[in-house]
Amino acid sequence: MVHDSSKADFSLADGHDYMLESSHAAACRLNLQFYLWKQALHFNIHPSIPIQKSAVVADVATGTAIWLLDVAREHPTAQLDGFDNDISQAPHPKWLPPNVNVRHWDIFEEVPEDMIAKYDFVHVRLLVLVIKESNPRQVISNLLKMLKPGGYLQWDELDCANMHVKKVEPSLDSPALEQLRQMCWADGRHDWTIQLPHFLTEGRFLDAKLERFGDPTELIRAFNEQHLFTMEVFAVALVKAGKQDAAAAFYKVIGDSYRESITGAALCIPRVVCVAQKSLA
Repeated sequence: MVHDSSKADFSLADGHDYMLESSHAAACRLNLQFYLWKQALHFNIHPSIPIQKSAVVADVATGTAIWLLDVAREHPTAQLDGFDNDISQAPHPKWLPPNVNVRHWDIFEEVPEDMIAKYDFVHVRLLVLVIKESNPRQVISNLLKMLKPGGYLQWDELDCANMHVKKVEPSLDSPALEQLRQMCWADGRHDWTIQLPHFLTEGRFLDAKLERFGDPTELIRAFNEQHLFTMEVFAVALVKAGKQDAAAAFYKVIGDSYRESITGAALCIPRVVCVAQKSLA
């Protein structure tokens, strides 16, 4: 895919691996993100998914493993395995609870033999900048292989198709936040997330259902700052990739957007949670 070299948006991630690189700041962002999502969703595991005491659970793209650590408190007798192609942000193995294990695995590689049909429940969150060319089919195939017959999948994503700028007063001027919305939307690069039920059904999952979660009013500002933080990490990655002009455009709109947010405007990116099941056959 060829992109306009002068354009600054998230389509610049195409042709690259995950661009939100590991650092102490990136780890802080992931942990903040987890707690904000928990406040918005009110669950780690969707209430419709049964988790037995002896359940074997996988968290794919685990990052700092913060989701696993919270689930370990809720389900202390379950076996919890986290996977990521970069496990440097996760706690040292000696600092993990006894029922939690984190290991290296790239979701785009073949599923290792010892992981096939092992899991009662697989959780994945925020592959929105990882999925290439808006096509999650390879990832879906691997997730299906990991599940036991009858096992459940929960996939949490951002709904970039319906992101919007929210204001305390309609008359407020917020051109920077609107520009940021366009940069994040990237001409529909991420619209596949709201089509997850279609992709999962196509990939032989059953009963795929999508649920939407907006920003609670009291968290609108906090989510806005977290989005700005994400854009800043992306801008740092653009500099390292030699895209200084695009990075400069991101830095400018981030600063302008923050000033607009002080007056009562914010970028709102709803969340979606898709739940599906592997057939028993």
